[in-house]
Amino acid sequence: MRKEHKKAYIELSIFVPLTIIILTVFSIPLLGIPPLGNLLIPGNGVWNVPGEIPTAERLNIDGLHGEVTVIRDEWGVPHIYATYEEDMFFAQGYCQAQDRLFQMDMLRRQVRGKLSEILGEDYLSTDKFMLATGMETWAINTVNILEEMQSNGTINLVPKIERYVDGINYFINNHKHQLPLEYYLIGFEPTEWSKVDSMCIVQLMAMDLTWNYNDLYRYQNLALMGPANYTELFGLPYPYQIPICPDYGSFGEIPMAPGLGVKISSKVESTISTFMQNIEKIDSQKKLMEEQELRGSNNWVIDGVKSSTGYPILCNDMHLSWNMPGIWYEQHMVAENTGFNAYGFQIPGMPLLAVGHNQYVGWGFTNTGYDVIDWYLFNTSGDDGYIYNNTPQDYTYETYKIKVKNQGTVDFTVRHTVHGPVMSDIIGNFGLAEGSGEIVLSSKWTANNYFYTLLAANGFCRAQNRADFDNASQYWSILAQNMVYGDVYGNIAIRPTGKVPIRDDDGTYGNGTLPYNASNGEGEWIGYIDILNELPSSLNPSQHYLASANQVVAGPGYVKYHLQSEYANGYRARRINELLNQSTNISVADMKVIQNDVNSTAARAFVPTLIEVIKFEYGTSPPSEIGAVLSELESWSYVMSRDLAAPTIYRKWRDYFMDFTFDELEGKRKPGIAVLEKLMKEEGEFLNNWFDDISTPEVETRNQTMLLALNATIDWLTEFYNSNDPSTWEWGEVHKLTFPHITGLTSLSKGPYSGDGEGFTINPSGINLNDINNIRYARGGASERMILDFSNLNQSLSVIPSGQRGLSNSKHYSDQLEQLFLLGKYHFQYYTNTPLNFPINSFESAIYLYPKGGV
Repeated sequence: MRKEHKKAYIELSIFVPLTIIILTVFSIPLLGIPPLGNLLIPGNGVWNVPGEIPTAERLNIDGLHGEVTVIRDEWGVPHIYATYEEDMFFAQGYCQAQDRLFQMDMLRRQVRGKLSEILGEDYLSTDKFMLATGMETWAINTVNILEEMQSNGTINLVPKIERYVDGINYFINNHKHQLPLEYYLIGFEPTEWSKVDSMCIVQLMAMDLTWNYNDLYRYQNLALMGPANYTELFGLPYPYQIPICPDYGSFGEIPMAPGLGVKISSKVESTISTFMQNIEKIDSQKKLMEEQELRGSNNWVIDGVKSSTGYPILCNDMHLSWNMPGIWYEQHMVAENTGFNAYGFQIPGMPLLAVGHNQYVGWGFTNTGYDVIDWYLFNTSGDDGYIYNNTPQDYTYETYKIKVKNQGTVDFTVRHTVHGPVMSDIIGNFGLAEGSGEIVLSSKWTANNYFYTLLAANGFCRAQNRADFDNASQYWSILAQNMVYGDVYGNIAIRPTGKVPIRDDDGTYGNGTLPYNASNGEGEWIGYIDILNELPSSLNPSQHYLASANQVVAGPGYVKYHLQSEYANGYRARRINELLNQSTNISVADMKVIQNDVNSTAARAFVPTLIEVIKFEYGTSPPSEIGAVLSELESWSYVMSRDLAAPTIYRKWRDYFMDFTFDELEGKRKPGIAVLEKLMKEEGEFLNNWFDDISTPEVETRNQTMLLALNATIDWLTEFYNSNDPSTWEWGEVHKLTFPHITGLTSLSKGPYSGDGEGFTINPSGINLNDINNIRYARGGASERMILDFSNLNQSLSVIPSGQRGLSNSKHYSDQLEQLFLLGKYHFQYYTNTPLNFPINSFESAIYLYPKGGV
């Protein structure tokens, strides 16, 4: 019996007796959920959950300047047609609240330390941590400076944000008794929205994409391994990289020094280890660390020389966690008085668009991996101070108040150094010196500053050419992204864009890759790299395409500044470059195939060598079980198809090969698999014999380690599948995709679904096979897909892996997921259509907004 079937039988045996007692709990609160009886009484709770949007609805609203028509297409995507732009923003806020209010509410609560208020003390540590990072503080500060810039005439944006907020609040205030199901389950009501709430969501995405503990992990590895071994496995650049910007050459294989001036201290290593152990106990940070392996994205653009249309075609799929509802909200926004006409994706709770296009230009994002956070070590000076640059300093303090459900208000204090909050105070519940010992850890992060993300987004949506787009890019400070670009004039470009610190470090102390000793004054930020003039970029390259998949941004010709300390292994980039470089006459249909491609360049890198080793060691007469595995591998074309066995064998073998090779790093972070690939192919280039098992007296070779991993793989898969026939080990039995609800409620989640692909294919979906009794299914990958055809923008396509609405009772809750995304399909955007010629077969509903009392 397969392990997952056993688990299903166990769950069923538990469920049956539970049904006997379920009638006794309707009046008892469970885990913060109100009494179920109250939810089911007619007129209460679930009876007030909104249904589908009416086919036609009229709203008369104070403050509108003109009429607005919102047409929803067959997928529930709103197309907003307004006479005046500020009314357009009002309608955008209204539609987002109508479809995703609970999701928006939870997003802002995460940043503002308000989860305990509705979920109880179990979330107090998360609330404290999020407030301590300073995200809410800098959201407030940013709103204040934007209002100041608006008042002195520097910008013209704040009134538009305010109208967006008005639209959200209009919906909230007029639907107090028609709330999404989750409000009734948890037992709270939404409060009014604010500009700060929207800015907090920008900060949440900054944490999601740029906050990390990589410097601390590296220090642990350096302390364990020493400089020489550390450099072999963790030095930069990573092997076999194809740079995003082709203008700066290609890499050799000599890594940079890892910071030879760094002095290893057992006391520092102990402080870091204790800190990390405590960080992993905080739900939000544990989830962040687990999901960072899902972070990535693909984008590429080809020019008219390569396309079948003679115009650019641009593609983007951003890789984030999968949830119900999904992270992106799709929308089309049109305003007659300014010519605003943009289609794309935004996070619910934010105005404008993150990625998309207007009638002139289009753009898409992938994460740069720019190093924008540093960790600083300070020696303490008494109970109230610390040593900075060899001089005693006093902490500054910030006190927060957190409302806790059924417990009143909890106060807590965060200490600050010159660089930022003392995050190691989490050990003592923040602000308690007795928890910190003789060393404290403080973070410095680009998000702890004013940010102008919405100014950039506003400029993107209005750009009429590359110069306009570049001008807007300079405001994109946090959330550093590889911005791919195309336009109707035939131009293509890419610019890895964001605010990157310049460190007072020539590499002696790691140049941001390791924590700094701030008590000695190390690692000062002395400025920021000029976004438009000093970051790498490429415009209309001779190769006629540009592609990014989170790999290194530039080759060795870019030498001025250190940009990245972490980036992808590069396998997706290899495959995208392979397909685009070898092809011409590429169509939109071809792009659909590429975005859904599951041919694994990682498998191609490893499996041929494994086959060679098997044949070398066993000749023509391998043991029967190995011969059967060899037959599966030799007939495989490296496509990670769910109905094949070879992907299963390759993946589990690769895991064992990694573990057996780097057994010295048990419990520590291991290098990327591209390093393992280089070691396998070029072991003579390495000083250490990493293939040796340090727990045995023998000295193991590469071939022995590969075969040991293969034998372990056969044993594992035989047990899991309850079969010694490799042809039955189908990939789809272990490789499944799951889309959990944001509350974790199984009944509101979707999946698991058997799927193709792996973490390193263009269409990514990574699983974890470490625990044979508890396989962790894929929980992230493409969070949207977009294909822009600049020969005819009305032929542009998109899809999200959920549905447009966050209401589980709506037909648009998971329709795109189940009818499109999982099948590799897309929907049209109807970009050039208007209310007068919107396709009748695609028309689902309309909301007509009128000024109260007439225009």
